[in-house]
Amino acid sequence: MAEQNPKTTPSEAKRPDDSPGTISAESVYNRPGAADALPPIVTLNAYTQLIALNTGIRILYWQSTTEKAFRYSVRHDDDLIYFGAYTDGAARLEAHCHDGLASYNTEGGCNDAYVAYRPGCLIDFTKTAGAGSGVTIAISPSVLAELSAEDATVLDRRLRSGHCFSQIRGGRELMGLATGLRAARNRTVPGSQLQMLGGSLSFMGLLVEQVFGQDETPTRLSRAEVRQMQTVRDCLLADLAAPPRLDRLARQAGMSVSRLQRSFRLLYGSSVYALFQKERMDEARRLLLADDDSILSVAAALGYSNPGHFSAAFRRQFGLNPSELRRTARFRR
Repeated sequence: MAEQNPKTTPSEAKRPDDSPGTISAESVYNRPGAADALPPIVTLNAYTQLIALNTGIRILYWQSTTEKAFRYSVRHDDDLIYFGAYTDGAARLEAHCHDGLASYNTEGGCNDAYVAYRPGCLIDFTKTAGAGSGVTIAISPSVLAELSAEDATVLDRRLRSGHCFSQIRGGRELMGLATGLRAARNRTVPGSQLQMLGGSLSFMGLLVEQVFGQDETPTRLSRAEVRQMQTVRDCLLADLAAPPRLDRLARQAGMSVSRLQRSFRLLYGSSVYALFQKERMDEARRLLLADDDSILSVAAALGYSNPGHFSAAFRRQFGLNPSELRRTARFRR
């Protein structure tokens, strides 16, 4: 997907009356409890909540419904890279960014996604009336480098300038990951933190690929890369009840998460998770037809603690519920 340049809007645009004080981004993350929230959600203000994963990734969830437009300003004294998406609502978020050297205006709304690194900038935001929500991942350049040296290299040229903002129109897969991250914040079952971490890495990797990686996407894999992907597939499917984390698969393969995702899709025509889920549901179908174990037992054997989630996943793949499959199979005997 092609990168879009920031939209320029008239500087004399009418300002709403409401004008709260400027927010220091650094003070947000240094407030008590914000650095190690696991997972009680830290409420930052009336519109924003934060979950901080112990990897150094912070996930911000923001939403608001207002009858009038309102303004607020943020000074970016935090030295963080932001990966974000507007997931729902008809409201628009306009921003005027100025760092003493340059200034520009941007506007974002539902299904827009962005990468931003603007340390030292003052940004005046205007949120239009109506509902709007989204999710933003904040990560320091050093933590990004630890998680993925290759992705840090891809971004390094942009980050060295001290200013980076790129916005694109998010496709179904990217926005699905963003929506999944928003849904994950309310989960309290075992594994929810891993799901948030995996979802964050997938979202950031895909967004980096779409914003910066068009010229670096391989068109074919070398023999060594094919063997790497075959090893990744074996690890992925070794235990269908417990999908491994993408960062661990990437580490085992000796590559970044985004490169793993690109190479895997190139070889198998599917994302890592989509292939895992297909194989898991194929195994579920085999088990349901092979013996008389209860549906609950089959769901548990494949890592589902909630039978409703298992049935929904099965129905998405085969177009019928597990119980309907069994009734059909028995009728044909």
